[in-house]
Amino acid sequence: MTARVPMRIRGRRRGVVALGFAVAMLLLIFITVAAFLLAILAGGARTENAARETQALYAAEAGIDLALQAGAEDGFTGRCGRARFAVKQGGNEIAALGQVERASGAPIRCAVTVRVGAGGGMVAGSWRQVAPATRPELAALVAEQGD
Repeated sequence: MTARVPMRIRGRRRGVVALGFAVAMLLLIFITVAAFLLAILAGGARTENAARETQALYAAEAGIDLALQAGAEDGFTGRCGRARFAVKQGGNEIAALGQVERASGAPIRCAVTVRVGAGGGMVAGSWRQVAPATRPELAALVAEQGD
């Protein structure tokens, strides 16, 4: 003989199951929204870093352009928008480093070197972006300018 469960207890069980299901669905929705917001924030940070890296590259290119126009042998520094740059010319090479600070204060740097022809003009195909660590003297010049 099987025991009969009173109707009141069976209704309570259904209520507990329904409540558990509702809590699980709310938790799932919350996790989905949180993951979506994190993905948006991460994408925004990547976009901001890419924009600042481009600004640093353009600042270095501006320094190269000024060096080609002025023909100065000494190193010099300058500003290009929010970015700073430092340039050194030696022999047939001009090296420039552009720097922009992140919101956290950490710098983003891009370095460019260019070979110069005999007439003082840039030789076609000689422009190349190099790792900023290869130009510590330019990083020191940019740091001095920021102080």
